[in-house]
Amino acid sequence: MTQMNAISETSRADLGWRPDLRSPLVIALLGLVGLQLLLALGLSLRGPGVSALSARTPLLDFDPDQVVQIQIEGAADGAAVTLRRGGEDEPWVLPNLGDFPVATFKVEQLLERLAELERPLPTATSEEARKRFKVADDGFERRLTLEDSDDEVASLLLGDSSGFRRVFARPAREPAVYDLSLSLFDLSNRREDWIDTGLLRLEQEEIESIAGTDWTLNKGPEGWHLEGKEAKVDQSAAEEAARRLANLSYRGVLGTEEDPSYNQQEPRLVLDIRLADGTSRDYRISQQEDSEDYVLKDAARPHYFKLSKYDLDDLLELGPDTLTLEPEPTEDAPQEPAPTSAATGGVASEPAE
Repeated sequence: MTQMNAISETSRADLGWRPDLRSPLVIALLGLVGLQLLLALGLSLRGPGVSALSARTPLLDFDPDQVVQIQIEGAADGAAVTLRRGGEDEPWVLPNLGDFPVATFKVEQLLERLAELERPLPTATSEEARKRFKVADDGFERRLTLEDSDDEVASLLLGDSSGFRRVFARPAREPAVYDLSLSLFDLSNRREDWIDTGLLRLEQEEIESIAGTDWTLNKGPEGWHLEGKEAKVDQSAAEEAARRLANLSYRGVLGTEEDPSYNQQEPRLVLDIRLADGTSRDYRISQQEDSEDYVLKDAARPHYFKLSKYDLDDLLELGPDTLTLEPEPTEDAPQEPAPTSAATGGVASEPAE
């Protein structure tokens, strides 16, 4: 019992320091330490090359409506793509591809996404880190440059991926590296990823006539029929051909200059498609030399389109043979000869009297 009393007295003695924490001197010292920590944090945010952070600070300060040119370069393959428009209400085109139209929604989504980027805490600021994350001036995955009608308005270097749809990046002429919610796929430096792939699309209901070299398929009140031919048209096959032509797509654009390798002088298929509004599409389709791809030239456009065999499928065989039904046998058709009998040695038996 004496020992337990001794322990109890010692415990009460050890707890005697608690009232000291409430003394004015200790409280003042704690406040001073807290103030020093706040000052240290503020100074760290104002360190060399790192901007002080404020709530919702944009990473790139630009107006998407004022951007008239976008350039995306790749350091590894050296490829670059330029997207341009004449003004705010003008369409986006590829100037290095004969002003071929760009998929406008892709450009608008990119500019909107870039304008929404906020400046997070930096991942690193050193030169060694910029090289490691592949966002150095002389070593990057992508360099994005935005321009208005007068000058450059923003530039961003993008490097390694930091996760799903995330990438390390830094604004040009700034040392800080950031982990951003972006994807290199959205900033492709290949022009094929930006082209408008719907220029050959038509409204199926507007197609009134499809003509080949020596045949013409017309659509009338009672359905499709072949001009000058008595053969009965397979209506489902004709509608399928019209649907395929209305939704014809392509994989790329080869430019505006003709090339002998396109074999346009030896086309696999020539089509004249007439529409309800009086306009037409004149297609010449050939197979590219030493390739499984095909080249389509529309007489109304300067560009040569690249198509795969999957884009064309069975359209290459389009003609009367694939559009008509087999004729039905008639009563006047010659009768089959009577079968011979094994019992008569191969001679047909006489009818019984």
